[in-house]
Amino acid sequence: MAQLTYINAVQKLETGDSFTLHDMKSLSYADLDKLFEEIKYWKVYGNSQPKINEVKQW
Repeated sequence: MAQLTYINAVQKLETGDSFTLHDMKSLSYADLDKLFEEIKYWKVYGNSQPKINEVKQW
């Protein structure tokens, strides 16, 4: 398996795949920092295409 990068990690999370501690261990500190900042942004502001909007409103 190729080494995981920040871009691959974000794509993996956006598609809904799991992200393990082993995956985190393979990232560089700079990539981890960027990834955590991205996750914080998603938690505070939401991502651009939240999956919850796909649920029908009754």
